[in-house]
Amino acid sequence: MPFTDIDRDALFKHLPAPCIALDHSLCIIGASDLYLSTVSRKMGDIRGQYIFDAFPETDDRRKLIGDALRRALAGEKNTLVEVPYAIPVVDETGKDTGEMREIWWTCVHHPVYDADGQVEYMIQNALDVTQQVMAIRLKDAVTQELQHRVGNIFSLVSATAKRTVANAEDLPDFLQKFEGRLMALARTHRYLTGENWDGISLDQIVRRELAQYEDIEADRIKLSGDRIIINATEAQILTLAIHELTTNSIKHGALKSNLGQLDIAWHVTGRMGYDFRWSEIDINIDPQPARAGFGSFILENVVPSQLQATAHRIFQTDRFDYTLTVPDRMQHP
Repeated sequence: MPFTDIDRDALFKHLPAPCIALDHSLCIIGASDLYLSTVSRKMGDIRGQYIFDAFPETDDRRKLIGDALRRALAGEKNTLVEVPYAIPVVDETGKDTGEMREIWWTCVHHPVYDADGQVEYMIQNALDVTQQVMAIRLKDAVTQELQHRVGNIFSLVSATAKRTVANAEDLPDFLQKFEGRLMALARTHRYLTGENWDGISLDQIVRRELAQYEDIEADRIKLSGDRIIINATEAQILTLAIHELTTNSIKHGALKSNLGQLDIAWHVTGRMGYDFRWSEIDINIDPQPARAGFGSFILENVVPSQLQATAHRIFQTDRFDYTLTVPDRMQHP
């Protein structure tokens, strides 16, 4: 069959590319099936429409696309790479739902000439590159977050080492305390680099730190609270705090005695704040500890400072309470 006998409308319709044809008035004169599928439209619904009536957008986005279309109609082939342009969402019947779907496009604009060498119309090859753009953005965000987390961890480890050695009685004492704090951080970090990149629940931090003491009678340890998701920075700080509280409880408090009771509770306050309370009951401790070590520094200074919170430690002869009040956070982790 000679090329001149080919049905050009049918050829354009079945092009293996998302293409649309516009005349000099920027009205739609044709579109490939793949293009119609991409924008969820039927040819009968958009044929003859002004392109920006069929696909309305903000003035700045319309200007960017419109300038490129007009340059093609003036004879200049051009390309727009990874530009955002939302399209209306339609239901199964083709009716506009009033919603918009954001799509990123790479568009190549070709002038099409008639037999006299004049531009008769133009074709836009519009590739939906949204997935590629989102993948690159995600990779960049993950890289930035990883750099931020690693920096925080190094700073925290450095500060922990310096303060631990300053309060250690000897090298074995330093190694024991430092290793315990480092392993607590490592447990949380491993969890946060798995499927829980966006955050971890306060409940999970507490339970992971107490997991090695499951042999203690269940009625001696009580955990209760709301589901509170905290981000990586908060998790690292709270992990140190809970590790210190647990260590102190084993050495001096409820987890040392066969009669001691440990009650840990946390509750949402306001829009995005929370209260955390650690209470040890039926214990025998000095109501005025003689020496304030690094654990005390973490609980009374580091944690409140990093979380912009208020903290209180109350010692009684038969009871110990640590409360932490975190105000509304700016955004959800």
